[in-house]
Amino acid sequence: SKQARHVIVQQNRMPPSAHDFALRDMAFSNSDKFSMARNQPGSQTSQYAFFPGCQLSASFPEYVHYIYAYLREQLNKNHTDAVGLILRCCGAPADWAGRLDLFEAAKAEFLLEYEKMNKPKLIVACSSCYQVFKTHFPDVEIVSLWEMMDKIGLPAGRGQQLNVTIAPLAIHDPCSTRHENNIQDSARNILHRLGYSFQELPLNRDKTECCSYGGLMWLANPELAAEVTRRRIAESSYDYVTYCAMCRDFFVRQGKPTLHLLDLIYAENLEIQSRQPAPGYSQRHENRARLKRNLLKQIWGEDMDSDKSYENIRLIITPEIQALLDERLILIEDIQQVIEYAERTGKKLLNKKTNGFLAYYKPAAVTYWVEYSTHGEAFMVHRAYSHRMQIGEEAKK
Repeated sequence: SKQARHVIVQQNRMPPSAHDFALRDMAFSNSDKFSMARNQPGSQTSQYAFFPGCQLSASFPEYVHYIYAYLREQLNKNHTDAVGLILRCCGAPADWAGRLDLFEAAKAEFLLEYEKMNKPKLIVACSSCYQVFKTHFPDVEIVSLWEMMDKIGLPAGRGQQLNVTIAPLAIHDPCSTRHENNIQDSARNILHRLGYSFQELPLNRDKTECCSYGGLMWLANPELAAEVTRRRIAESSYDYVTYCAMCRDFFVRQGKPTLHLLDLIYAENLEIQSRQPAPGYSQRHENRARLKRNLLKQIWGEDMDSDKSYENIRLIITPEIQALLDERLILIEDIQQVIEYAERTGKKLLNKKTNGFLAYYKPAAVTYWVEYSTHGEAFMVHRAYSHRMQIGEEAKK
């Protein structure tokens, strides 16, 4: 349980690598690469603020653009309700991992920006974020994006795809909405307004089960997580529709055609979209960073700061190696940091037979190894892996 993880962490018995990937992903989302808080252009305060969450922003960055424009259009009609935007992680990975220190730090960072915006009402797209705010931020007023859309109407001219033939749908409720009847009702109301019929799953609403993302099961016990996902998608032969980006991505990864509720509003080809693979882990970082960069440029007329030195490392990666990196949870930035460190310090081993190099680097709790060779000004990646043990002198520090 989460409480048990908290105790294990407090007793210093939790291996630091157990949730390392999720915690580094959270750190990225709360860094200046993605994190931002802005009032609507021309406004000094915000009555509302759209909080899409880090995972929707990683899976569907274009939808964040669309929804933010839609909310401004709908809520600005009376010329009083300015809508700001907050990009960051809510802190759920730290909470799930039992890292109260990291969670409290993320909480403090959010509250600082939130108060600068005059404490707007948050419009929250992610149900995990919704539960974090409801549980840990009692003074922050929240409303689900789905409740808001149900109340103010759907985007004009969007989603009326009744001439498009798609497979029968079954609705999957994210586990973090298990006791949120209003959110569940709003999602169904939106489906009805869009003209879609759907089947209820045997385990729905207050009986719905996790897709395997919640609590970081997919990291802590991948085999069990895969079985949980398979069991969930076996409940119906119908294609699924859900209103959680991670549920959608986990189901598609196991071969279940699944649509996000926003796909029914914004996607151009639903049949293709229902089978579209989720972005890889490196692409998820890139999607968040690009989303912030584009929003700042297009809406606020701002440019982001220059990249860090390792980000200038140019890589050549075949599709086969990229698939291996995704399977091993190794990011492009991990590879770049290893090579930048090796080239800068000269700490690398030469393979005289291949003229390639082997190098390692440990940015946090995990050590990354990369076999690579130089190709002009770029570097060809031949192999990469990681481990949790400490090496030589590092263990003595």
